[in-house]
Amino acid sequence: MGEEMYGKHEKEKEGELYALLHISPQASDEEIRKAYRQWAQVYHPDKYQSLQMKDIATENFQKIREAYEILSDAHKRQIYDIYGMEGLTSGLELGPRLKTPEEIREEFERVKQRREEEKFAAHVRPSGSFLANLSLPQLLNGYSLIKGMAMASEVQSHVSKKDTIVLSGNLAVTGESGGGAATAMLRHQASSVSSIEIVASAGLRSLVGFQTSRHLSLHSTGTLGLSVSLKDGSLNLSNTWTRQLSEVSSGNIQLVLGTDPTIAVGWQRKEEKNSAAGELKFGPTIFGASGHYTHHFSPKSHGRIGGRIGR
Repeated sequence: MGEEMYGKHEKEKEGELYALLHISPQASDEEIRKAYRQWAQVYHPDKYQSLQMKDIATENFQKIREAYEILSDAHKRQIYDIYGMEGLTSGLELGPRLKTPEEIREEFERVKQRREEEKFAAHVRPSGSFLANLSLPQLLNGYSLIKGMAMASEVQSHVSKKDTIVLSGNLAVTGESGGGAATAMLRHQASSVSSIEIVASAGLRSLVGFQTSRHLSLHSTGTLGLSVSLKDGSLNLSNTWTRQLSEVSSGNIQLVLGTDPTIAVGWQRKEEKNSAAGELKFGPTIFGASGHYTHHFSPKSHGRIGGRIGR
């Protein structure tokens, strides 16, 4: 019996349900039931005392039962006869009760196309934003309330389980001047607690750099970054410490050393439909505070209002 259990199923190709029950594809419903009862008795785990034989019997018994569940269902059997296990795993068995092979083929193609679109959307995530910069002091001085406008777009692509490529660009206009930038970034998940990012940007701020992040504890993260300007060769070193304050809020402190050193203290709160953030930044040439509130209208759209004071 042991040689029988080892030998019979080694020769069978995965997914050939008729071969599992040792019947032909033209078998009647009665023949399917009879074959299932026969082989279910042969492979029932309770018949064997040896743990090794019991494990083999359990595996084969499950295969026999799954084959019977599909072939004894007329709808599932029809799908299997046309498209094999791919047709069943695509979700056709959960859809309407299709009768003819043509209806099944059409539904299969629709399901397959939808799955491909969902797979593409999971790997490639485009996003964009439009920002209007409003100035109250400018309005009080008799000028337009709109100080400037900016547009930004971004595309993320997961090239592997650990690697992500991000391409982004932005255009900004303030008064009579404007400019833009294009950025490419590669993010690598080095481990479950650390990641590395390599960045290159061209435009108003042409630079190359990298940063690495690591979870310091269950509620805190440290980030170290270094960038080099392609215009004047200047270096900027940044160090950020982030602490989870609650389930929906976090705070951070950032120190930047370089041509324009600054210290910034920030706070963020993010809930299901809205989020808010604020920051206080100061240095030799800058001192100010900023904040914004964002409301998510849907998973694909949101609105934001923000303000800033200082210089």
